Amino acid sequence: MPSITRRTLLGTLAAGAAVGLAGCSSSCPDSEPPEPSVVVGTGDAGRAFETLPGGAWPSPRFDAGNTGHPTSRHPPTEPSLRWRTTLTAPRVDGAAADVSSPTVADGRVYLTTGAGAFALALRDGTERWRTTDLTPTTTGPTAGYGDELAPPVVDDGTAYLATAGGVVALHADDGSTAWRNTDAAATGVPTVADDGVFVPTADGLVGFDARDGHRRWAADVNATLPAVTDGTVVVAGNETVALDATTGDRRWSAPVRPEFPPVVADDTVYVGTYEGLVGLALDDGTERWRVDRGSGRAFSAPVVTPDTLYAVERPGEAPDATFALDRGGDGPPDPRWCSYVGDGTVTAAAGGHAFAIQPGPSDRRAPPRLVAFTERFGEATWGYATAQRPLPPALLDGGVVTVTDRGTVVAFGGA
Repeated sequence: MPSITRRTLLGTLAAGAAVGLAGCSSSCPDSEPPEPSVVVGTGDAGRAFETLPGGAWPSPRFDAGNTGHPTSRHPPTEPSLRWRTTLTAPRVDGAAADVSSPTVADGRVYLTTGAGAFALALRDGTERWRTTDLTPTTTGPTAGYGDELAPPVVDDGTAYLATAGGVVALHADDGSTAWRNTDAAATGVPTVADDGVFVPTADGLVGFDARDGHRRWAADVNATLPAVTDGTVVVAGNETVALDATTGDRRWSAPVRPEFPPVVADDTVYVGTYEGLVGLALDDGTERWRVDRGSGRAFSAPVVTPDTLYAVERPGEAPDATFALDRGGDGPPDPRWCSYVGDGTVTAAAGGHAFAIQPGPSDRRAPPRLVAFTERFGEATWGYATAQRPLPPALLDGGVVTVTDRGTVVAFGGA
Protein backbone atom coordinates (compact mmCIF):
# COMPACT_ATOMS: atom_id res chain seq x y z
CA MET A 1 0.00 0.00 0.00
CA PRO A 2 1.14 3.60 -0.39
CA SER A 3 3.74 4.50 2.19
CA ILE A 4 3.79 7.40 4.63
CA THR A 5 6.84 8.66 2.72
CA ARG A 6 4.86 8.83 -0.51
CA ARG A 7 1.90 10.58 1.09
CA THR A 8 4.14 13.07 2.88
CA LEU A 9 6.07 13.84 -0.31
CA LEU A 10 2.92 14.57 -2.29
CA GLY A 11 1.62 16.76 0.49
CA THR A 12 4.90 18.70 0.56
CA LEU A 13 5.05 19.13 -3.21
CA ALA A 14 1.33 19.65 -3.85
CA ALA A 15 1.62 23.31 -4.73
CA GLY A 16 4.53 22.73 -7.09
CA ALA A 17 3.62 19.32 -8.45
CA ALA A 18 3.99 20.37 -12.07
CA VAL A 19 7.63 21.21 -11.48
CA GLY A 20 8.57 18.94 -8.60
CA LEU A 21 7.65 15.62 -10.17
CA ALA A 22 7.58 16.33 -13.88
CA GLY A 23 11.09 15.03 -14.47
CA CYS A 24 10.67 11.76 -12.59
CA SER A 25 10.85 8.55 -14.61
CA SER A 26 7.89 7.24 -12.62
CA SER A 27 4.73 9.12 -11.78
CA CYS A 28 5.04 8.24 -8.07
CA PRO A 29 8.08 8.38 -5.79
CA ASP A 30 8.10 4.59 -6.01
CA SER A 31 6.62 2.19 -8.55
CA GLU A 32 5.71 -0.85 -6.49
CA PRO A 33 2.19 -2.20 -7.06
CA PRO A 34 -0.19 -1.80 -4.12
CA GLU A 35 -0.79 -4.79 -1.85
CA PRO A 36 -4.42 -4.90 -0.69
CA SER A 37 -4.94 -6.11 2.87
CA VAL A 38 -7.75 -8.41 1.65
CA VAL A 39 -7.78 -10.22 -1.71
CA VAL A 40 -10.90 -12.00 -2.96
CA GLY A 41 -10.07 -14.77 -5.41
CA THR A 42 -11.96 -16.90 -7.88
CA GLY A 43 -12.89 -19.70 -5.51
CA ASP A 44 -16.35 -21.07 -4.90
CA ALA A 45 -19.10 -18.48 -4.83
CA GLY A 46 -21.09 -18.07 -1.64
CA ARG A 47 -24.78 -17.57 -1.16
CA ALA A 48 -27.00 -15.33 -3.26
CA PHE A 49 -27.93 -11.89 -1.95
CA GLU A 50 -30.57 -12.18 0.73
CA THR A 51 -31.15 -8.43 0.51
CA LEU A 52 -30.44 -6.84 -2.83
CA PRO A 53 -27.78 -4.11 -2.91
CA GLY A 54 -29.37 -0.69 -3.22
CA GLY A 55 -29.10 1.86 -5.97
CA ALA A 56 -28.45 1.56 -9.70
CA TRP A 57 -25.48 1.92 -12.05
CA PRO A 58 -27.35 2.73 -15.26
CA SER A 59 -24.46 3.73 -17.54
CA PRO A 60 -20.76 2.83 -17.77
CA ARG A 61 -19.71 6.01 -15.94
CA PHE A 62 -22.76 5.95 -13.63
CA ASP A 63 -24.56 9.15 -14.63
CA ALA A 64 -25.19 11.43 -17.60
CA GLY A 65 -22.26 13.62 -16.52
CA ASN A 66 -19.86 10.62 -16.60
CA THR A 67 -18.67 11.39 -13.05
CA GLY A 68 -18.29 7.75 -11.95
CA HIS A 69 -19.47 8.72 -8.47
CA PRO A 70 -22.85 7.97 -6.84
CA THR A 71 -23.51 9.89 -3.63
CA SER A 72 -24.60 8.26 -0.36
CA ARG A 73 -23.53 4.78 -1.45
CA HIS A 74 -21.29 2.33 0.40
CA PRO A 75 -19.83 -0.66 -1.43
CA PRO A 76 -18.62 -3.46 0.86
CA THR A 77 -15.28 -2.89 2.63
CA GLU A 78 -14.91 -6.58 3.55
CA PRO A 79 -16.29 -8.25 0.43
CA SER A 80 -17.21 -11.85 -0.23
CA LEU A 81 -17.97 -13.46 -3.58
CA ARG A 82 -21.74 -13.96 -3.83
CA TRP A 83 -22.19 -15.40 -7.31
CA ARG A 84 -20.41 -15.98 -10.58
CA THR A 85 -21.70 -16.79 -14.06
CA THR A 86 -20.12 -16.94 -17.52
CA LEU A 87 -21.82 -15.51 -20.59
CA THR A 88 -21.64 -16.65 -24.17
CA ALA A 89 -18.97 -14.26 -25.41
CA PRO A 90 -17.49 -14.96 -28.85
CA ARG A 91 -14.45 -12.98 -29.87
CA VAL A 92 -15.23 -9.59 -31.40
CA ASP A 93 -12.81 -8.19 -33.96
CA GLY A 94 -11.25 -4.92 -32.85
CA ALA A 95 -12.50 -5.08 -29.25
CA ALA A 96 -10.11 -5.38 -26.32
CA ALA A 97 -12.69 -7.46 -24.40
CA ASP A 98 -15.37 -9.93 -25.48
CA VAL A 99 -17.98 -8.35 -23.20
CA SER A 100 -19.05 -4.86 -22.16
CA SER A 101 -18.75 -3.44 -18.67
CA PRO A 102 -21.92 -4.03 -16.60
CA THR A 103 -24.80 -1.69 -15.92
CA VAL A 104 -27.36 -2.32 -13.16
CA ALA A 105 -30.94 -1.19 -12.58
CA ASP A 106 -34.17 -2.56 -11.08
CA GLY A 107 -32.58 -5.75 -9.74
CA ARG A 108 -30.96 -6.73 -13.06
CA VAL A 109 -27.41 -6.69 -14.45
CA TYR A 110 -27.14 -5.75 -18.15
CA LEU A 111 -24.26 -6.54 -20.52
CA THR A 112 -23.51 -7.04 -24.19
CA THR A 113 -21.27 -9.56 -25.94
CA GLY A 114 -20.79 -10.57 -29.55
CA ALA A 115 -23.77 -12.89 -29.00
CA GLY A 116 -26.16 -10.03 -28.15
CA ALA A 117 -27.53 -8.36 -25.02
CA PHE A 118 -28.08 -10.09 -21.67
CA ALA A 119 -29.95 -9.37 -18.46
CA LEU A 120 -29.06 -11.29 -15.28
CA ALA A 121 -30.76 -11.36 -11.91
CA LEU A 122 -28.80 -9.22 -9.47
CA ARG A 123 -29.77 -11.59 -6.66
CA ASP A 124 -28.05 -14.72 -7.98
CA GLY A 125 -26.76 -14.13 -11.53
CA THR A 126 -29.34 -16.30 -13.29
CA GLU A 127 -30.23 -15.25 -16.81
CA ARG A 128 -33.45 -13.26 -17.12
CA TRP A 129 -33.36 -12.71 -20.88
CA ARG A 130 -31.10 -12.38 -23.88
CA THR A 131 -31.47 -10.94 -27.37
CA THR A 132 -29.47 -12.45 -30.21
CA ASP A 133 -30.76 -10.41 -33.16
CA LEU A 134 -28.44 -7.44 -32.71
CA THR A 135 -24.70 -6.74 -32.80
CA PRO A 136 -23.45 -4.22 -30.24
CA THR A 137 -21.18 -1.55 -31.66
CA THR A 138 -17.49 -1.39 -30.85
CA THR A 139 -16.57 2.04 -29.60
CA GLY A 140 -13.48 3.92 -28.49
CA PRO A 141 -12.27 3.57 -24.89
CA THR A 142 -14.41 5.16 -22.18
CA ALA A 143 -11.90 4.51 -19.41
CA GLY A 144 -8.93 2.24 -20.17
CA TYR A 145 -7.01 1.10 -23.20
CA GLY A 146 -8.48 -0.40 -26.34
CA ASP A 147 -11.88 -0.31 -28.03
CA GLU A 148 -14.89 -1.58 -26.08
CA LEU A 149 -18.32 -3.08 -26.66
CA ALA A 150 -21.01 -0.52 -25.88
CA PRO A 151 -23.05 -1.65 -22.83
CA PRO A 152 -26.80 -1.20 -22.41
CA VAL A 153 -27.68 2.16 -20.85
CA VAL A 154 -30.80 1.93 -18.68
CA ASP A 155 -33.34 4.61 -17.86
CA ASP A 156 -36.94 4.41 -16.64
CA GLY A 157 -37.49 0.76 -17.51
CA THR A 158 -35.81 0.92 -20.94
CA ALA A 159 -32.38 -0.37 -22.01
CA TYR A 160 -30.83 1.60 -24.87
CA LEU A 161 -28.29 -0.16 -27.07
CA ALA A 162 -25.84 1.15 -29.65
CA THR A 163 -25.65 -1.38 -32.46
CA ALA A 164 -24.13 -1.72 -35.90
CA GLY A 165 -27.66 -1.43 -37.29
CA GLY A 166 -28.67 1.71 -35.39
CA VAL A 167 -30.11 2.46 -31.96
CA VAL A 168 -32.39 -0.04 -30.24
CA ALA A 169 -34.55 0.45 -27.15
CA LEU A 170 -35.55 -2.69 -25.24
CA HIS A 171 -38.08 -3.15 -22.47
CA ALA A 172 -35.77 -3.81 -19.53
CA ASP A 173 -38.03 -6.37 -17.85
CA ASP A 174 -38.19 -8.88 -20.73
CA GLY A 175 -35.85 -7.69 -23.52
CA SER A 176 -38.61 -7.10 -26.06
CA THR A 177 -38.14 -4.24 -28.52
CA ALA A 178 -39.69 -0.89 -27.61
CA TRP A 179 -38.40 0.88 -30.73
CA ARG A 180 -35.59 0.74 -33.25
CA ASN A 181 -34.05 3.53 -35.32
CA THR A 182 -31.94 2.39 -38.26
CA ASP A 183 -31.14 5.79 -39.76
CA ALA A 184 -27.40 5.46 -39.00
CA ALA A 185 -25.03 2.97 -37.39
CA ALA A 186 -24.20 3.82 -33.79
CA THR A 187 -20.49 4.38 -33.15
CA GLY A 188 -20.46 5.24 -29.44
CA VAL A 189 -22.26 4.79 -26.12
CA PRO A 190 -25.68 6.46 -25.64
CA THR A 191 -26.28 8.99 -22.90
CA VAL A 192 -29.84 9.38 -21.61
CA ALA A 193 -31.04 12.60 -19.99
CA ASP A 194 -34.51 14.04 -19.49
CA ASP A 195 -36.50 12.71 -22.49
CA GLY A 196 -33.57 12.50 -24.92
CA VAL A 197 -31.07 9.84 -26.00
CA PHE A 198 -27.79 11.23 -27.34
CA VAL A 199 -25.87 8.78 -29.50
CA PRO A 200 -22.63 9.04 -31.49
CA THR A 201 -23.40 7.71 -34.98
CA ALA A 202 -21.94 7.59 -38.47
CA ASP A 203 -23.85 10.85 -39.09
CA GLY A 204 -22.31 12.61 -36.08
CA LEU A 205 -23.95 13.03 -32.69
CA VAL A 206 -27.71 12.47 -32.93
CA GLY A 207 -30.40 13.45 -30.45
CA PHE A 208 -33.28 10.93 -30.38
CA ASP A 209 -36.61 11.10 -28.58
CA ALA A 210 -36.42 8.55 -25.76
CA ARG A 211 -40.13 7.70 -26.09
CA ASP A 212 -40.33 6.60 -29.71
CA GLY A 213 -36.83 6.93 -31.16
CA HIS A 214 -37.47 9.61 -33.77
CA ARG A 215 -34.50 11.77 -34.71
CA ARG A 216 -34.66 15.30 -33.35
CA TRP A 217 -31.35 16.66 -34.61
CA ALA A 218 -27.85 15.73 -35.76
CA ALA A 219 -24.60 17.63 -35.21
CA ASP A 220 -21.37 17.17 -37.13
CA VAL A 221 -19.14 16.37 -34.14
CA ASN A 222 -17.20 13.32 -32.98
CA ALA A 223 -17.91 11.58 -29.69
CA THR A 224 -17.52 8.29 -27.82
CA LEU A 225 -19.64 8.94 -24.71
CA PRO A 226 -21.37 12.34 -24.44
CA ALA A 227 -21.76 14.11 -21.10
CA VAL A 228 -25.12 15.81 -20.51
CA THR A 229 -26.16 18.26 -17.80
CA ASP A 230 -28.52 21.23 -17.45
CA GLY A 231 -29.62 21.18 -21.09
CA THR A 232 -26.06 21.02 -22.43
CA VAL A 233 -24.37 18.13 -24.27
CA VAL A 234 -20.56 18.08 -24.15
CA VAL A 235 -18.58 15.91 -26.57
CA ALA A 236 -14.88 15.32 -27.10
CA GLY A 237 -13.27 14.67 -30.46
CA ASN A 238 -10.76 16.82 -32.32
CA GLU A 239 -11.93 19.59 -29.98
CA THR A 240 -14.26 19.92 -27.01
CA VAL A 241 -17.74 21.07 -28.06
CA ALA A 242 -20.90 22.00 -26.14
CA LEU A 243 -24.30 21.68 -27.83
CA ASP A 244 -27.84 22.67 -26.90
CA ALA A 245 -29.56 19.44 -25.82
CA THR A 246 -32.90 20.50 -27.33
CA THR A 247 -31.76 21.72 -30.76
CA GLY A 248 -28.21 20.43 -31.25
CA ASP A 249 -26.98 23.99 -31.91
CA ARG A 250 -23.35 24.64 -31.04
CA ARG A 251 -22.93 26.76 -27.90
CA TRP A 252 -19.14 26.84 -27.81
CA SER A 253 -16.02 24.97 -28.78
CA ALA A 254 -12.62 24.88 -27.11
CA PRO A 255 -9.29 23.93 -28.75
CA VAL A 256 -8.75 21.14 -26.23
CA ARG A 257 -8.48 17.64 -27.65
CA PRO A 258 -9.35 15.05 -25.02
CA GLU A 259 -8.20 11.46 -25.32
CA PHE A 260 -11.24 10.20 -23.40
CA PRO A 261 -14.90 11.22 -22.93
CA PRO A 262 -15.56 14.46 -21.04
CA VAL A 263 -16.83 14.60 -17.47
CA VAL A 264 -19.17 17.32 -16.22
CA ALA A 265 -19.77 18.13 -12.56
CA ASP A 266 -21.16 21.31 -11.03
CA ASP A 267 -20.26 23.97 -13.61
CA THR A 268 -16.98 22.49 -14.85
CA VAL A 269 -16.04 20.26 -17.79
CA TYR A 270 -13.12 17.96 -16.96
CA VAL A 271 -11.07 16.56 -19.83
CA GLY A 272 -7.98 14.38 -19.88
CA THR A 273 -5.51 15.21 -22.66
CA TYR A 274 -1.90 14.65 -23.68
CA GLU A 275 -1.22 18.17 -22.40
CA GLY A 276 -2.61 17.57 -18.91
CA LEU A 277 -5.87 17.45 -17.00
CA VAL A 278 -7.96 20.48 -17.95
CA GLY A 279 -10.95 22.20 -16.37
CA LEU A 280 -13.25 24.23 -18.67
CA ALA A 281 -16.16 26.49 -17.75
CA LEU A 282 -19.44 24.81 -18.67
CA ASP A 283 -21.11 28.06 -19.73
CA ASP A 284 -18.55 29.24 -22.30
CA GLY A 285 -15.67 26.74 -22.55
CA THR A 286 -12.96 29.03 -21.23
CA GLU A 287 -10.04 27.28 -19.55
CA ARG A 288 -10.11 27.63 -15.78
CA TRP A 289 -7.05 25.58 -14.87
CA ARG A 290 -4.68 22.90 -16.09
CA VAL A 291 -2.64 20.24 -14.30
CA ASP A 292 0.42 19.94 -16.54
CA ARG A 293 3.24 17.66 -15.37
CA GLY A 294 5.36 17.66 -18.49
CA SER A 295 5.04 16.69 -22.13
CA GLY A 296 4.00 13.18 -23.04
CA ARG A 297 2.07 12.62 -19.77
CA ALA A 298 -1.53 11.98 -20.71
CA PHE A 299 -4.39 11.94 -18.19
CA SER A 300 -7.43 9.69 -18.33
CA ALA A 301 -11.00 10.90 -17.90
CA PRO A 302 -11.28 11.66 -14.17
CA VAL A 303 -13.71 10.30 -11.62
CA VAL A 304 -15.20 13.31 -9.85
CA THR A 305 -16.46 13.37 -6.26
CA PRO A 306 -17.36 16.46 -4.19
CA ASP A 307 -13.87 16.54 -2.65
CA THR A 308 -11.59 14.60 -4.99
CA LEU A 309 -10.59 14.07 -8.62
CA TYR A 310 -9.20 10.63 -9.44
CA ALA A 311 -7.29 10.29 -12.68
CA VAL A 312 -4.62 8.03 -14.12
CA GLU A 313 -1.48 9.67 -15.42
CA ARG A 314 0.15 7.88 -18.34
CA PRO A 315 3.74 9.05 -18.68
CA GLY A 316 4.59 6.79 -21.59
CA GLU A 317 8.13 6.05 -20.39
CA ALA A 318 7.01 4.82 -16.95
CA PRO A 319 4.15 2.86 -15.36
CA ASP A 320 0.74 4.48 -15.03
CA ALA A 321 -0.26 5.90 -11.66
CA THR A 322 -3.60 6.70 -10.05
CA PHE A 323 -3.65 10.25 -8.70
CA ALA A 324 -6.06 11.66 -6.11
CA LEU A 325 -6.28 15.45 -6.35
CA ASP A 326 -8.04 17.79 -3.96
CA ARG A 327 -10.88 19.83 -5.41
CA GLY A 328 -11.55 23.31 -4.14
CA GLY A 329 -10.63 26.90 -4.94
CA ASP A 330 -10.28 28.48 -8.34
CA GLY A 331 -6.85 27.13 -9.21
CA PRO A 332 -5.75 23.67 -10.34
CA PRO A 333 -6.44 20.78 -7.97
CA ASP A 334 -3.54 19.73 -5.74
CA PRO A 335 -2.22 16.14 -5.73
CA ARG A 336 -2.98 14.35 -2.45
CA TRP A 337 -1.58 10.88 -3.17
CA CYS A 338 -0.67 8.62 -6.04
CA SER A 339 -0.33 4.88 -6.42
CA TYR A 340 1.17 2.63 -9.08
CA VAL A 341 -1.37 0.81 -11.26
CA GLY A 342 0.73 -0.19 -14.27
CA ASP A 343 -1.20 0.41 -17.53
CA GLY A 344 -4.42 0.46 -15.55
CA THR A 345 -7.29 2.85 -15.01
CA VAL A 346 -9.51 4.31 -12.29
CA THR A 347 -13.20 4.19 -13.19
CA ALA A 348 -15.43 4.67 -10.15
CA ALA A 349 -15.60 5.94 -6.57
CA ALA A 350 -18.10 5.62 -3.72
CA GLY A 351 -18.19 5.30 0.05
CA GLY A 352 -14.76 6.87 0.57
CA HIS A 353 -13.06 4.49 -1.89
CA ALA A 354 -11.83 4.69 -5.48
CA PHE A 355 -11.72 1.59 -7.70
CA ALA A 356 -8.90 0.99 -10.17
CA ILE A 357 -8.07 -1.79 -12.61
CA GLN A 358 -4.54 -3.09 -12.13
CA PRO A 359 -3.39 -5.49 -14.87
CA GLY A 360 -1.01 -8.31 -14.06
CA PRO A 361 2.70 -7.65 -14.62
CA SER A 362 4.41 -8.88 -17.74
CA ASP A 363 6.11 -11.72 -15.89
CA ARG A 364 2.66 -13.08 -14.88
CA ARG A 365 3.67 -13.63 -11.25
CA ALA A 366 0.53 -11.85 -10.07
CA PRO A 367 -2.94 -11.81 -11.64
CA PRO A 368 -4.79 -8.71 -12.81
CA ARG A 369 -7.21 -7.33 -10.28
CA LEU A 370 -9.71 -4.74 -9.25
CA VAL A 371 -8.32 -2.69 -6.35
CA ALA A 372 -10.12 -0.42 -3.87
CA PHE A 373 -8.19 2.59 -2.51
CA THR A 374 -9.17 4.80 0.43
CA GLU A 375 -9.98 8.38 -0.50
CA ARG A 376 -7.92 10.12 2.17
CA PHE A 377 -4.59 8.29 2.11
CA GLY A 378 -4.73 5.88 -0.82
CA GLU A 379 -4.34 2.63 1.10
CA ALA A 380 -5.27 -0.44 -0.94
CA THR A 381 -7.91 -2.08 1.24
CA TRP A 382 -9.12 -4.97 -0.92
CA GLY A 383 -8.77 -6.44 -4.34
CA TYR A 384 -10.37 -8.98 -6.65
CA ALA A 385 -7.76 -11.24 -8.27
CA THR A 386 -8.61 -13.13 -11.43
CA ALA A 387 -6.72 -14.88 -14.20
CA GLN A 388 -8.62 -12.69 -16.70
CA ARG A 389 -8.67 -8.91 -16.84
CA PRO A 390 -11.53 -7.32 -14.86
CA LEU A 391 -13.52 -4.51 -16.46
CA PRO A 392 -14.85 -1.35 -14.78
CA PRO A 393 -17.29 -2.25 -11.98
CA ALA A 394 -20.81 -1.17 -11.08
CA LEU A 395 -20.84 0.16 -7.51
CA LEU A 396 -23.98 -0.41 -5.46
CA ASP A 397 -24.99 0.16 -1.85
CA GLY A 398 -23.64 -3.03 -0.27
CA GLY A 399 -22.49 -4.67 -3.50
CA VAL A 400 -20.11 -4.56 -6.46
CA VAL A 401 -20.62 -6.19 -9.88
CA THR A 402 -17.83 -6.61 -12.40
CA VAL A 403 -16.99 -8.85 -15.36
CA THR A 404 -13.78 -10.22 -16.83
CA ASP A 405 -12.74 -9.56 -20.39
CA ARG A 406 -13.76 -13.10 -21.37
CA GLY A 407 -17.32 -12.86 -20.01
CA THR A 408 -17.28 -14.10 -16.40
CA VAL A 409 -19.63 -11.92 -14.33
CA VAL A 410 -19.11 -11.75 -10.56
CA ALA A 411 -20.95 -10.04 -7.72
CA PHE A 412 -19.58 -9.18 -4.29
CA GLY A 413 -21.44 -8.41 -1.09
CA GLY A 414 -20.46 -7.74 2.50
CA ALA A 415 -18.78 -10.44 4.54
